[in-house]
Amino acid sequence: MNCLFTDVEIQEAVGGRVTQKGWSITGVSIDSRTIVDGELFVAINSKRDGHDFLISAIKNGAIAAVVTKIPPDIPDNFPCIVVNDSFEALQDLARFSRKRYKGRLIAITGSVGKTSTKAMLTKVLSEFGSTYSSPKSYNNYLGVPLTLANIPIDTCYVVCEIGMSSKGEIEPLSNLVKPDIAIITNISSAHLASFDDIEAIAREKSMICSGLVENGLLIFPSDTTFSDIIIGIADKRKVRYVTFGSHYLDNILLESIMFKSNKTFINANVKGVTSLYFEIDALGHHHASNCLTVLGALADLNLDLNLAVNYIKNWQAVTGRGKFLDVKMKENSQNILIKVIDESYNCNPTSLKASLDVVRNLDFDSDKAWNHHSFRRIAILGDMLELGHRAKEFHQEIARLDSINCFNKIHCVGSLMRHLHQELPASKKGLFVKNPNQLINYLFKDIKDRDVYIIKGSNSIGLSFIVTELCKLDGQIISR
Repeated sequence: MNCLFTDVEIQEAVGGRVTQKGWSITGVSIDSRTIVDGELFVAINSKRDGHDFLISAIKNGAIAAVVTKIPPDIPDNFPCIVVNDSFEALQDLARFSRKRYKGRLIAITGSVGKTSTKAMLTKVLSEFGSTYSSPKSYNNYLGVPLTLANIPIDTCYVVCEIGMSSKGEIEPLSNLVKPDIAIITNISSAHLASFDDIEAIAREKSMICSGLVENGLLIFPSDTTFSDIIIGIADKRKVRYVTFGSHYLDNILLESIMFKSNKTFINANVKGVTSLYFEIDALGHHHASNCLTVLGALADLNLDLNLAVNYIKNWQAVTGRGKFLDVKMKENSQNILIKVIDESYNCNPTSLKASLDVVRNLDFDSDKAWNHHSFRRIAILGDMLELGHRAKEFHQEIARLDSINCFNKIHCVGSLMRHLHQELPASKKGLFVKNPNQLINYLFKDIKDRDVYIIKGSNSIGLSFIVTELCKLDGQIISR
């Protein structure tokens, strides 16, 4: 592994007292469970005290540690940097890393679409040069500095995700990241529990402008009713901005969209100059919207858009965020094939509507395994959390979506989903249960050949359990 920092550089970044000299690290971690050989362990005192896990980090390969105290049971020859505040040290190391990084950095925020856009942009940029992006959803006060601290020295592009759950979180993270390009994917009701209204969410998302470098670019959607707020903040920060969407004045314009064979076909125009027609191996208007932000970023980086759309073509949704999974099993001599659409990582009214539309637009005409077979559409929906005093209303409103009509059965999981279950037409009502464990036995008994399951809910509801259990059936002979 390549050296990321020497002990001298780390001390220059964070200060403190070094107990042993002459070492270097290949990465930075705050989790003793996932640390690998050669990494620096930063003992953060957060929900739990990282110092309690220092021995575990050493056993798993940590080569040195940043600590505020030296636990008595660590080896005498194990290098430590002793600081006053290990969290501040992590931020200092992030600042040091960002300052020495000479490539281009894109930061992404938004109520929905952050992680999918990050994945798509990372895939495309990696075709043009070495690219590093934040692992998983490292988008909070710990994940963002950790992402920055781990930027490889010779990387051309970095893609960083910035999230929020309450007011005042995005501005300091943006100031830490100092992006060259900032993207707002969407503004909706996610995390409304911590804000007075969606306008307040728009103001918070707009604060990603705070850290934009001089002459940096903000990309945001035109279909928000809060464009004036975003533009006002961008003007105050003196940054450039462009819009994306379906309005004829948009700088990154979606001219048309079509769904066929479970793919999305897109006509787009960038800055009124470059017309592009391409497809992506994913289904949904929201994926097309994410593509527009990617094209906007690539255009500002002066990269070849015609090449880029060829790279976008094979992008697929990531685990927990729309990934299609085929599960094949046998019962007696009958082959059973089902499809699981894994949306178990997150859920809010906007993303749920998009996911239900995906199922409505399913088309198996060109799929030999499915062609000419009828299939059931089954939804397994978990609570949408952090919606504040309007949570009941948001859950009830889902029953009034046109896409509900395409489903054969809708199961509801969690106390808030009871409100949706009560509003559903009798012909669509599946089970209502409080937790995923209570549903799985019924699902096993109810499975039919060519069932399609959409599984979506807020992550803490645990619907990933149902995805896992259904996928365990792959290759199995079942009996009921």
